[in-house]
Amino acid sequence: MLSVYVPTESSLKKLPVPDLAALPESAVWIDLVKPTAEEDQAVERLAGIAIPTREDMQEIEISSRLYIENGARYMTATLMCHSDTDMPRTTAVTFILTGHRLVTVRYDAPKPFALVENKLARSCMPAISGEMVLMELVDAVIDRCADILERIGTDVDQVSHDI
Repeated sequence: MLSVYVPTESSLKKLPVPDLAALPESAVWIDLVKPTAEEDQAVERLAGIAIPTREDMQEIEISSRLYIENGARYMTATLMCHSDTDMPRTTAVTFILTGHRLVTVRYDAPKPFALVENKLARSCMPAISGEMVLMELVDAVIDRCADILERIGTDVDQVSHDI
């Protein structure tokens, strides 16, 4: 699935994408979730970058999670998913900054993405850039991790007290 976000005066608007050949140049955030080969190719053409495959993202060595390729800056991070369930797991997410556009590539739904999408749809700075969206996402990831750690700490304290 491909989601394209363009800035308006006071928010980040999600646009429908009926034609992959006509992705808007004004997009500041392109979010690829379980992308098809056609979606990958469309974003690669628009942004002039190479989209890593799922295998590339999972196999990447810890020392190679940050790199620059053809002027684009890549970062792959491991994020928590479904942490509120009995089956939490982690997933690799790649963030690509090219110019002032952010491209995210993921194969699951970490909660910070929905939180940031909803926040920026309500209100954001005029002339928001991909860098600003990235900072919002990183901030949301950190907040979410802090919440998870706090909850786990409380659970551990309770188990310790019960013992």
